[in-house]
Amino acid sequence: SFQSDPIIAKNMTRKGFVQRLALAFLAASSVVADAASPPRPAFAFMADITNKQPTTDTINSSNTVAYRELKLKLPQFNVDVPVATWFTPDEELDPASRSKGGVVYSHRISVKRIGSLLARMDFIPEFVAKDFQLSPTTSATTIYGDDLPFPSDRPVVLLAHGFLGSRFDLSHLAEELASQGFVCFSPEYPESLASSYNTNVEGLNRGIINDRLLDTIQADLGIKAKSFGIVGHSLGCGTATNTGDDSWTRVCVAGPPVRRDGVKVGGNILAITSLNDGLVTRSRLESMLPSDFVRLEEKTMMNSPLPSKGVVIFDRPDAPNHISFLSGNANDAMISFLSPLLPVAQALTIPVLDFDKYKESRDSEQTGLVVIPLITAYLKQYMM
Repeated sequence: SFQSDPIIAKNMTRKGFVQRLALAFLAASSVVADAASPPRPAFAFMADITNKQPTTDTINSSNTVAYRELKLKLPQFNVDVPVATWFTPDEELDPASRSKGGVVYSHRISVKRIGSLLARMDFIPEFVAKDFQLSPTTSATTIYGDDLPFPSDRPVVLLAHGFLGSRFDLSHLAEELASQGFVCFSPEYPESLASSYNTNVEGLNRGIINDRLLDTIQADLGIKAKSFGIVGHSLGCGTATNTGDDSWTRVCVAGPPVRRDGVKVGGNILAITSLNDGLVTRSRLESMLPSDFVRLEEKTMMNSPLPSKGVVIFDRPDAPNHISFLSGNANDAMISFLSPLLPVAQALTIPVLDFDKYKESRDSEQTGLVVIPLITAYLKQYMM
């Protein structure tokens, strides 16, 4: 996937003790100062679909989405991995249960974790972090589902975040999929920026986490899934192509729909990418797309059944950047906390994964209005 390229994985050049002190100073100051800046409309991606798609206000969906946080126990590594889940309850809820709103997602951003993963800067102290309470973005009523059983026979979708992502990166998509009858599970992988468990454990990786999660879904939660799917963003696309068998349906967002080892990926696959993504070039993208993928045009992609293997390439000046595809609440948290670090990261030539572009565009919502209906339609077509 794009994030596993040598340009990011290699040891970054350290430019002296003074620069490291500067980064530490800015990181520490960001703990006590909220650096939020107002959204800017420049380059905001606008939908270009001839048959305008329904939004979550008008689409035929359940008006109650349950959110539940799980702890996935991996005793061999002595860690508990957080997993965010979304579903619509099977049972009819009484008015009192429906009124239990006020759901928030407990999100954490660790500057130490970011510095360690991007630039091997391990001198930043653990306390340089900030906790956020993210609100759901759906128009549906959202309730806590801790006391509710999981639906037993729904299609199950895993959500795989990218490098320095979080389990809430695709929460806006999860909310919509849940309202449409899917059960969604979003684990926090070792490359997360949250740093909520010890990831410095040999052998702990995404495959181990997903295998344990699938065992839990079927054995412990009693879900007899009618089908399985996975949506990955960026590095999560590699997770998507390496998880499951040919019966799975996959969506790869801002990442290649192929495996790095060259093994052919079976099943249904939809790829969504943008040429305004700083990690993508036209020649590189074309070299990675299998010849049997059907190119979907933005204006007409929702006019007919979607092909089993298809790709949407947004190609325009205001197209989404790498993190435009993520939920606005997660992106806003990054903007408010990490903006002071951007000039330092750029001075040290540390990859910022289009954070600088998104700081200007603020186009998660506009991008979601196009991408979420597409992904939802694709998963419903092949999984329901």
